[in-house]
Amino acid sequence: MAPSISTTVDRERLKTIADRLRHTYGAVRVILFGSMAHGTATEHSDIDLLVIADTGERFYERSASVLRIVRELSYGLPLAPIVLSPQELQARLDRGDQFIAEVVGTGVDL
Repeated sequence: MAPSISTTVDRERLKTIADRLRHTYGAVRVILFGSMAHGTATEHSDIDLLVIADTGERFYERSASVLRIVRELSYGLPLAPIVLSPQELQARLDRGDQFIAEVVGTGVDL
């Protein structure tokens, strides 16, 4: 079964967030995962995103940057970004990171 997008935040709004990250942050890929991607979101759900970008920032600075960039676009929902460089993503997949493999395999590319 293909992943779906919850109606809590519609596809256009999520695409707007992804577009902003591509244009402002240099993201090469944005993947929605978790309850929003699988249609099980509730009013208490957050927006789980895996953002792939080669920014030169330290790991712990990246999420804060993403949150600043898209704050007004998250429509009052908490945003939970994980930001990896393309090289970090590949290294984690090569090491057999089950979580990242699941996100990449079942998430929704925005």
